Amino acid sequence: KAIGRLRSPVVIITTGERNRPIAFPYTKLQVANSSVNQGAGFLVTSLAEARRRGVADERLIYVGYGAAAHESENFLERDSYAASPSLAVSIERCLEMNGVAADDLAHVELYSCFPCVPKLARRVLGWPIEKPITVFGGLTFGGGPIGNYMSHAVACMVDKLRVSQGKGLLFANGGYATHNHTILLSAEPTGAQIPRDFDLQAEADARRGPIPPLDEDYEGPAILETWTVHYGRDGKPRLGTIVARTPSGARTLAIVPPEDEATIAMLTDGSRDPVGTAGRITVSDGVRNWVPGGL
Repeated sequence: KAIGRLRSPVVIITTGERNRPIAFPYTKLQVANSSVNQGAGFLVTSLAEARRRGVADERLIYVGYGAAAHESENFLERDSYAASPSLAVSIERCLEMNGVAADDLAHVELYSCFPCVPKLARRVLGWPIEKPITVFGGLTFGGGPIGNYMSHAVACMVDKLRVSQGKGLLFANGGYATHNHTILLSAEPTGAQIPRDFDLQAEADARRGPIPPLDEDYEGPAILETWTVHYGRDGKPRLGTIVARTPSGARTLAIVPPEDEATIAMLTDGSRDPVGTAGRITVSDGVRNWVPGGL
């Protein structure tokens, strides 16, 4: 079995019989393994109650301030696909409110079902690429029932901090980089005065750029904004999904059929970044197809 075993980075990113492609650029070993029968739990209480219950001081883990912000539930109502204002605000303001920087952290959990969000979070945090970004293992290797991964991360972070002391940062994401929550845990008192408002939506909204209008009926020249290619269980392409921009700046959608092997190859062979590629959308039998080519 591939799950639950130590794998090298090369093995994780290389497609094969036991590591089929899922949706470009991700393989099976890079994405969520959510159908796992397991559970986790943790208790949050006051310091006085913890001591009354006999919890030793060296086992106490303190809760710092948290911060949360969100993107639109509609993936097409984003100002950009290269960054997330709510992700950045959640992490940056959590650090600021707790008076810490990345160098002050002993451990972090940067969670998502797919690698792009932990990558975005690591860059915002300024966390060195050679340092671990999980205490639990990630959904692929740690597993976790849908919607409850972070309970496992909290439990693991508590165990880690009880041994190493210091501070740990928990970052949780849900959806398409949609829901972003960050909080600090510490083996020493944080000084946090709780409750404190953790909703920083207004700040995230203020950072967001203009959201392009959606043109669902567009035909004509279109610049590729982002894309993926979906694969079947046999490892063969099923469909390319294209998000593109029209000359007026509107956003529009199209597909690349699996029969268009040249375009599928252009999107997936890694020889160039397809973002920004000029192309054209045509409609045939109600299906909107995008092909690369000069405007």
